[in-house]
Amino acid sequence: MPEILVIDIGNTRIACGLFARGKILSQTHLPKLTLKGVADLVRGRDLGGCVFASVVPAETAKLEKIWAKAGKGPICRLNWEVVGAALRNKIKVLKMTPGDDRAANAYLLNKRGLFPAVSVDAGTALTAEVLDSGGVFLGGLIAPGEALQRESLQGRTAQLKDLGKSGLRKLVGNTSEAAITAGVEGLAVLGLLGWLAETEKEVLRKKFRAVVFTGGGAELYYKAAKKRFPSASLEPNFTLKALGFSFYDEKMRKLFAKLQNVRF
Repeated sequence: MPEILVIDIGNTRIACGLFARGKILSQTHLPKLTLKGVADLVRGRDLGGCVFASVVPAETAKLEKIWAKAGKGPICRLNWEVVGAALRNKIKVLKMTPGDDRAANAYLLNKRGLFPAVSVDAGTALTAEVLDSGGVFLGGLIAPGEALQRESLQGRTAQLKDLGKSGLRKLVGNTSEAAITAGVEGLAVLGLLGWLAETEKEVLRKKFRAVVFTGGGAELYYKAAKKRFPSASLEPNFTLKALGFSFYDEKMRKLFAKLQNVRF
């Protein structure tokens, strides 16, 4: 089973990795997509292909052009068209078009088979995908990420300086800086924990068997959640893993071929 290149194109960062034998073998981040950057990733490697997810249309088109010049093997996009077709009998809300990253996370949650399940992706936006006890994809949430909330507050408040990312230390701040941390990070974390608890109680009526935290800001939420949700796990590479698994999933290969004219 040859290695493949997996790429997750987000709003603020591009995560790249090499996937084989069910694992991410190595990972890096690119500030932007360039021919040189991709060529450096694939140089000297006998790759089987590339799978990507993208929420930035301009970068999607750019990657496809770059791969035609620098890549080797087929290139596939793990988007909702493909994932929705794979899960067509396991979708409760039919009129939805999740972004590629959300679709990828829903795919891997379903593939693992531990239900009910939820993935929480903490990036520029905070997103979550929920599967019920039968593995049916119910939908999820989209909210501003912790960093985005902080930047918005600082950008609209003249006397507040850039605090960077500090991590939640206390619930009540005794300085302006500490109060921002308590307000932004405290409400973000506690709000998510409350949402997870209410989803268990009111929607699923069962405890989650899998609560996966991923994304660049996932650790903040995971640390707060792990005592309350025993099934919580921190998997920074969850979306990249989803991309990798889809490439070697026979059902997904058929859908890539049918829907994207991919030739393996």
